[in-house]
Amino acid sequence: MTAPGEPVPDRGKAMPTYIALDVSKSMAQHEDLLNETLAKIVKELYLNPRVSEFVHLSIVAFSAEPTVVVKMTELTRMRQMPVLRCHGGTRFGPLFDLLRDRIDIDVPLLQEHGYSVLRPVVFLLTDGAPTDRPTTAWQEPHQALVDPDWRRHPRIISFGFGEAVEEILRRMSTVQTYMADPALGDAAAALPEAMNGMLSSMVATAQARELRLPNEVAGYRVLSEEYVEQ
Repeated sequence: MTAPGEPVPDRGKAMPTYIALDVSKSMAQHEDLLNETLAKIVKELYLNPRVSEFVHLSIVAFSAEPTVVVKMTELTRMRQMPVLRCHGGTRFGPLFDLLRDRIDIDVPLLQEHGYSVLRPVVFLLTDGAPTDRPTTAWQEPHQALVDPDWRRHPRIISFGFGEAVEEILRRMSTVQTYMADPALGDAAAALPEAMNGMLSSMVATAQARELRLPNEVAGYRVLSEEYVEQ
């Protein structure tokens, strides 16, 4: 961090990026695959300097409660990937509350380090329906997170497979929704393809210096191609 009185260096653009991963008990059968795939994605980003200089990544795991697995940092500073464990329900309300809190922490920190911060991006991966009680309890925290009057409101891109509910993911997404097509493969295939879709998006985004999403993700249907104001 710059010392008091010193000019803040101009480090160019930065895009705060959050990968929000469902680690509820329904994901337990894919726990090893989830960890292996995530480690591979992080390694590939680490080895791509153009991406690691632009994408400032945070990883959040959520089940009954959300946990910040990796705080926002440049990928080059990561030393070891934590191991994710799958258990509990799938509550989205606490996740959306946490994301808003973290964005209010992370954006000012990036600005203090001299970055011009673009609107944050959230990649949401889930295999199930909300277990919030009541079932609509996630809606108010979600509205607070995507409230256009809050200047830092993120763009949300969702990937759903297994028992994920198409209608709900459409409502949660603000940019695009990808749903695994059961006819094109099982959940074991859908998970790595979703992560690969996130990776390709981050690489393309870093190259363009603005959000870019894949037109196709193997085994997934694109439910919406309508972009919000960027």
